[in-house]
Amino acid sequence: MTETALSPLLLKLKAWAENNPALILGLLRNIKPILKVKNFVLVTRYDDVQEVLARDDVFQVTYKDKMEKVTSGKNFFLGMQNSPDYERDVSVMRLAIRREDVAGRVAGFVAQTAERIMAAAPGRIDLVPELSKLVPTMWVGDYFGTPGWQREEFAEAASLMFAYLFFPSTPESEKIALAAAATTCAYLDQVIAQQKALRKSGADVNTSSNTSSNTSANTSAPPLDDVVNRCLNLQEKQVPGTDDLSIRNNLIGMIIGAIPTTSKCVVLCIDYLLSHSELLAGAQAAALADDDALVNQYVLESLRLNPFGPGLLRHCAQDYVLGAGAWRSTKIAAGSTVFVTLQSAMWDGRKIPSPSEFRVNRPAYSYMHFGYGLQTCSGQYINAVQIAGIVKVLLKRKNLRRASGAAGQVQMVGAFPGHLVLEFDR
Repeated sequence: MTETALSPLLLKLKAWAENNPALILGLLRNIKPILKVKNFVLVTRYDDVQEVLARDDVFQVTYKDKMEKVTSGKNFFLGMQNSPDYERDVSVMRLAIRREDVAGRVAGFVAQTAERIMAAAPGRIDLVPELSKLVPTMWVGDYFGTPGWQREEFAEAASLMFAYLFFPSTPESEKIALAAAATTCAYLDQVIAQQKALRKSGADVNTSSNTSSNTSANTSAPPLDDVVNRCLNLQEKQVPGTDDLSIRNNLIGMIIGAIPTTSKCVVLCIDYLLSHSELLAGAQAAALADDDALVNQYVLESLRLNPFGPGLLRHCAQDYVLGAGAWRSTKIAAGSTVFVTLQSAMWDGRKIPSPSEFRVNRPAYSYMHFGYGLQTCSGQYINAVQIAGIVKVLLKRKNLRRASGAAGQVQMVGAFPGHLVLEFDR
């Protein structure tokens, strides 16, 4: 749904909500928790948000058309309904992107890379280009076997595609995003073809590492045990859904979800902690004690109060009564656009005790940062480890602080943070 598709009334409501989210969402949760304006429905309570996301047969994802433009023809499983194709593609990627890698290979790479970058920094760092976006881009290069044709452009392409898929777009932003998609698809096709040729020739593809590559795939062969080669292993065993095009499309979906989300969440977390000195001190103590579980709780709670985004869009495929049996019960007509506010759900005092307070002992169900139900972010465990790992390395810096002036404030570039300059004592 584009900005131009919204009525003037909805545009005004959107602007007000963005400027006064706690106020407007709190009022809606209590007065009109399921708000209908023509064929647009805003859902604000925790239980109702989860009901919408759990009923994926009724409230369907809206990414299909855009995803097919990104890939020039085929959907990615996050844009699919529950179907054999969805199950096949998810299963393939779970075989290639293994949860058992998270605690060791993923966490280790992120921690070592972030520490190396911070150790070399001269007491000052521009968080986004020099750390929060750089580390996940390097990790994608190492783990997926896709270092990018040029590191900064590769990361920027992922951000442009993410913004196009999940935020309102204009004809101009669509044009830019699809140009980035075409470049990324061509690059991934090249990587897959190169690896297949190396495998066919019997060449030793372990002779060089891609962890520091900043150039074309032609200059560096990935290690054998990366996601690309794991997918090719499955292809050689004739596992369904592992043709070259399917591998490429699944890769592009995972890359889109790995780089810009991690970067933005790191910035949001650090920005929040820097604005609350007592919380920053507690988080730094946890980091210095290597209490990873507690650092992660600081991250989760910071992002609850300073969230990645307000929520998710769904398309209502059939008439449905939401909140049936309650006073707020509302019939949603087929064809309606439904916006579920994850942000509001995580502030709902009916489920989240004292939601305005920062608490590091909240249970896991308090958080919906990665969505809920069938379409929960497929990379949630990896992204969570990346975010907390980068934040932890930052928190270990002595006297971590904002740079003076505008440089020390988050500067947005489109939908994502572009700069936040930090200083620390060496």
